[in-house]
Amino acid sequence: MTSSRNVCLFLAVLIAYDSLAPSQAFELSPTMKKQVAKLKDRCIKQTGASAERMLQAKKDQVLPDDPAFKCFLHCMFDMLGLIDSRNVMQLESLIEVLPEEIHPEINELVGNCGTQKGIDGCDTAFQTVKCYLSVNKDFITEQIMNSMQ
Repeated sequence: MTSSRNVCLFLAVLIAYDSLAPSQAFELSPTMKKQVAKLKDRCIKQTGASAERMLQAKKDQVLPDDPAFKCFLHCMFDMLGLIDSRNVMQLESLIEVLPEEIHPEINELVGNCGTQKGIDGCDTAFQTVKCYLSVNKDFITEQIMNSMQ
């Protein structure tokens, strides 16, 4: 998997749904956006997550506490190699491929959240993303979500 594809797909994992309003966030190419859409569709089909529920969650800016959504997040992380077979997050490995200007934010997420253990892999992915949002919601909504425009 290429570095740029890892970046693109990591962004999709963090947001798990479409984008919000534009801002100064870094921009993804149309090709990357298509890759994100394909991965998202694949994980939706694999997990039974509701695309409609994700759109509502985006509007409300709340992660759905739903088993299928939790497994959707796990699917996305798993396909990227960002969660291992013991359900330990490997987010710090992205420092090598993400733009240098966002390294402090990624380090902040890793340092504050690490892996938030859940009852299974799906819940672990969900609890970890929930922690990311509690640590730096502005970074995720302004930089990550808006990069998906």
